[in-house]
Amino acid sequence: MPPSFHAPSTHSTLLTEEPILTLTILTISSRYMSIPGPGSVSRSFAIHGKLWGYLRSMIERMIWGQEQFGGGFCGAGGDEDGDGQNSSTMPWRSLRKGSLRTLGTVEGLMLLTEWHPRALHFPPGDDAHELMAKENAHPNQLGTDSTDGESGSNERRTFEGIGGKRIENWLEPAWRSDRMCWMLLGNALTLSFELGVFDDIDDTTSFGGEMYRPEFESEPYRRRSHRVQKLLLVYVTQLSGRLGWTNMVPRHISKTAFFKTPGQSFGDGQQAQQRHKDGLLGTGDEQEDVMAAWIELTTLLKSGNELLFPSRKQTRDLIGSGRYVGMLEHFQPLLRAWRHDFEKLNIPTHMRHILNIEYEYLRVYINSLALQAVVERCTNSVSASNNAYVQTTNPTSSTVGTISPGPRSYGSVPFSTLINLYGGDQEFVREVVDASRSLLQAVVEGLLPGGYLKHAPVRTYFRIISGAMFLLKTFALGAKEDEVAISLSLMDRAINALRTCIVDDVHLGNRFADLLDTLTQRIRARFVRMAGSHGVGASRRDSHSPAPNVGRHPTPQRYQPNHGLPQSCYQQWNGGGYDANNNLNGNTGGSGTDGLSTPNPLLGISTESIDVVDPNVSIMPPPTFVFTPSYESGGATTASSGAAMEMNQTYTPSFTLEEATYNTDWLALPLDNLLNTPYSGVTQTEVGPDVGGYDLLEILLSEMESGVGGNLN
Repeated sequence: MPPSFHAPSTHSTLLTEEPILTLTILTISSRYMSIPGPGSVSRSFAIHGKLWGYLRSMIERMIWGQEQFGGGFCGAGGDEDGDGQNSSTMPWRSLRKGSLRTLGTVEGLMLLTEWHPRALHFPPGDDAHELMAKENAHPNQLGTDSTDGESGSNERRTFEGIGGKRIENWLEPAWRSDRMCWMLLGNALTLSFELGVFDDIDDTTSFGGEMYRPEFESEPYRRRSHRVQKLLLVYVTQLSGRLGWTNMVPRHISKTAFFKTPGQSFGDGQQAQQRHKDGLLGTGDEQEDVMAAWIELTTLLKSGNELLFPSRKQTRDLIGSGRYVGMLEHFQPLLRAWRHDFEKLNIPTHMRHILNIEYEYLRVYINSLALQAVVERCTNSVSASNNAYVQTTNPTSSTVGTISPGPRSYGSVPFSTLINLYGGDQEFVREVVDASRSLLQAVVEGLLPGGYLKHAPVRTYFRIISGAMFLLKTFALGAKEDEVAISLSLMDRAINALRTCIVDDVHLGNRFADLLDTLTQRIRARFVRMAGSHGVGASRRDSHSPAPNVGRHPTPQRYQPNHGLPQSCYQQWNGGGYDANNNLNGNTGGSGTDGLSTPNPLLGISTESIDVVDPNVSIMPPPTFVFTPSYESGGATTASSGAAMEMNQTYTPSFTLEEATYNTDWLALPLDNLLNTPYSGVTQTEVGPDVGGYDLLEILLSEMESGVGGNLN
């Protein structure tokens, strides 16, 4: 097991030999620890600010190479002994007491990527934002002027975003966090190369050799160095993969044995012992098991990046050729194998929840390529100028078919066209939904009750916002009403957790909660209902979605036990927190695990269903939706009467959704904005697909075109 500084007897060594690591631990602790006594909050802020200022100056000295100047250069830091043992320029400089260039510095920089100082969320107080003064503001570049040649009037199309702000503005703190983490890891990686962390052990222990480092003669130091090496590989690979950037780790290092082959078991004790002998993994204790599981996930993430997201162009080629389907199928057994091995490990509860969130995020990340493929087909295959449908010989193929006029148009785009656009990606989209729900469930039922969420690393919060955003985007493809209720219930509870279980009011969780709350309210208002019965355009008075509240702040309502849902739905809702008596997690006091009243997650969704024969919006129909042709006039069909019968042909809609005794409604977001969007180029971001630089939800929920979806707000 690598050495650590848990024991109080090692604290004196920590103070004298690892100054940056010491200051990092104290700075993080001063933000997250509640100080007792009078003025505790003010004193906590003051202490944290002082420690961060000192830590920042030490990091700057490390970056600029401003160690104690050996040889008395400029009259500073002279070598009094004259034997060079304290020189900061010798290969063993990391052993000098008080040095800033040590393994502890690398560890401290990695810690700062997981738990940020409060100052990150405030602008610098002593520097101007830019070198040059800004000129007059340019016109809004997000809108375009279009001139009507007949009337000569100008119509300006603008993009107001969500709640008056673009999603990228909501996530601006996350943008700064990512850049800070990238720069910190870059410095940690370069310092680790300087310290010989990635050097061959034979070179570093060969006395008299050019790369000889006496510290590597110590077995504890070698173990610690190897742990730093593995952590750096994990941190850099995960961050570069999430951001879609080139990995900073050289390929000849990232392809070495430090990453196991995907699918290799890490739960077997004998294999762990053998890997320990080979210098790959630990001996099977808790810390080494956590590291082994994390490395396995990182290996899968690395493989996913290289196979599915090597570049935007290659990803589009995969989608266009349909080869992505086979690749997604390749990853499914690997993910299941990891989960199978992970369940056997005996690790602390909080770390189990953290790794479970990492695993569910990886499931979302890999299977999200199917969601991107559907969006790609929607933007490429449907013309905004007429009602067209895609004719494909193989409905499961992702190859875009030819566009031709349909014999009959039902709304903006025929349902048959939309089903073809969905293709055979339902299975993978369901994986995205299931993984996103499991991720949120791990938050509200795992980290929140024990108070672990407050102390979770920033990385975990990024996983939460990513999973939640992907889940919201799947509503574009529709879901059964009871499934929507499960998802929205988990979303509401996660929003409450992000708002209440945070260290201070500038924590990233607060910002994420505001964004998710705004999006879910907009989505509820934009949902379109398709009645589960054969009635067309009927009012769903008996629906379990209450009528939208006219007021600005709707009064929370609870589920009524007699709203007609079958018992199986309540059993499903147990995963989302509801039982048959509408209590959260079995509580009878009308409160959830957070002690707050839980409103009906379907509150705000319209109870009116669309006319499926002649709808005024385009929504993705259920997978089992069919139109059965019938004819208004009877009699035998002849060649001369065939054209006339085609003219009189009508269609009867029908669909079933698994429940023979309960035909639930279907809810989906209107796709008109996406199908008619003037933007092109679908890319994958850390929060899901975007189209032409705009987030998918921004397009679906906006009013970019007059008359499109205007009656849905």
